[in-house]
Amino acid sequence: MSEHAKKFVKGAIILSIGGIIAKILSAFFRIPLTHLIGDTGLGYYQMPYPIYTMMTAISYVGIPSAVSKIISGNLVHKKYYEAHKVFQYTLLLLIILTGAVSLFMFFGADWLIYTQGWVEGAKYSLWGLAFSPIFIGIMGVFRGYFQGMQDMMPTATSQIAESFSRTIIGLGAAYLFMRLGYGVEIAAGGAAFGGAAGGIMGSVILAIFYLKRRRQILEKVNQSKENSKQLSFFNVSKEVIAITFPISIGASILSVMNWVDSASVVRRLLDAGVPRLKAVDLFGQMGKASTFISIPLALGMALIVGLVPATAEAVEKKDREELHDKIELGTRFALLLGLPSAAGLCVLAQPAMSLIYGKYNEGAEVLAVMSLSLIFVMLGQTLTGILQGMGHFYVPVVNLVAAAVGKGIINYFLVPGSLGINGAAIGTIVGYGIFAVLNYLAVRKYGEFKLKFVHVILKPTISAAVMAGITLAFYKLISRFMGNSISTLAAVCVGVLVYVLILIFTGAIEEEDFKMLPKGDKLAIIFKKLKLLKN
Repeated sequence: MSEHAKKFVKGAIILSIGGIIAKILSAFFRIPLTHLIGDTGLGYYQMPYPIYTMMTAISYVGIPSAVSKIISGNLVHKKYYEAHKVFQYTLLLLIILTGAVSLFMFFGADWLIYTQGWVEGAKYSLWGLAFSPIFIGIMGVFRGYFQGMQDMMPTATSQIAESFSRTIIGLGAAYLFMRLGYGVEIAAGGAAFGGAAGGIMGSVILAIFYLKRRRQILEKVNQSKENSKQLSFFNVSKEVIAITFPISIGASILSVMNWVDSASVVRRLLDAGVPRLKAVDLFGQMGKASTFISIPLALGMALIVGLVPATAEAVEKKDREELHDKIELGTRFALLLGLPSAAGLCVLAQPAMSLIYGKYNEGAEVLAVMSLSLIFVMLGQTLTGILQGMGHFYVPVVNLVAAAVGKGIINYFLVPGSLGINGAAIGTIVGYGIFAVLNYLAVRKYGEFKLKFVHVILKPTISAAVMAGITLAFYKLISRFMGNSISTLAAVCVGVLVYVLILIFTGAIEEEDFKMLPKGDKLAIIFKKLKLLKN
């Protein structure tokens, strides 16, 4: 395995850790919020929420990937002055654009509610979210600058700070409004305001990272200034927008699919005669299920963030072997994580829902169905990053449109029937499946790459299936003697251990894979002593 590939994996791991911590904080945000405002209040909060998730995808993937791709291309040729100018001009551009978005979200709230088919009470959540775009844009530019240098620590740190602040401020505002008797609609708006608070804190953390390294950065900038070409704000803006738009859309698949649900599920439930509050309540249950789905997806987002500059670097060097190396690493990583996450959530849906939400544990059935989509969305996201790094920015966008149309059709026909919100969950699987398959066909065409079926797909699938069976059996056994919380956590731990052991036994992961992990050499030695890993 090349050093470049190992560097990519380690960067992805750093982002994964930061992303998981951030998602766990987000999950803990939803738990007390559900107890504060109930499923109905969560439904109000959830309706405009796809706007926020799309903006965070733009902040975490779209803008950083565009900026990092341009900057990494400059840094390969040691053009530090041009790289820094891209950073400066893009920061100014995003402040202007995101400021306009904030104004539109606030003053255009009524129009958005009307066109999306939301209920009137969603206005307060939309107003709460309106303050966040400008800080999301600032974070995106800083993250892209550091990622272009292959430095993932600022992104990971700012993610954690952002989620922590969002949780504290959002919950505090919701609690305050409920205590003052304003009702669940306004309390949901207070919770939504947490997004702006998180953006402020994330921006501050990134600015601190930049100021600490500014002297070192400017030294290289000044050294390369004489031999660099002059860049204009207009040309840089044009290039950044041309790349950011397709990358943002391609990386926002979760947001796009949630938007399809937001615009169709409640409306189709109402068409079927479901009372308004009950429809909002059911949509809130889908929001709870999405919380579980989003945690493993943090790993997928880490992959796409790392893959864009890593793939772009291989393409810039015209190194076909390194390109194939990174494509295989990315797809393997996605499936090794996506398969067990989907299988585990499917068999432990009810215990997990009860563990996290207590008496508000409705929605386990929709979680069990939706969990299967994890395989496709993680693979689809990874392949998106590969295509974007190769320069095929609009291919994932076209594929995403096809996926959204497929999901919309399934929602339209299944949601009003006996399946209800489970029909929307099936639509999610179909939509993500379309997206992953079309992206793979594109990577196979443009990258002249073909997945190794047995090693990359079959072995991890068998491992995940066996793990799911053992995990469920263990949970049923231990739950006879212990409460749900201990039984669920113990079953998850057993599942992780079983999955790793089966992967080693089947040869799906080898000693070389451990060497790419932090402290991986020590883990390999332990497994060798236990005679679980071959020399």
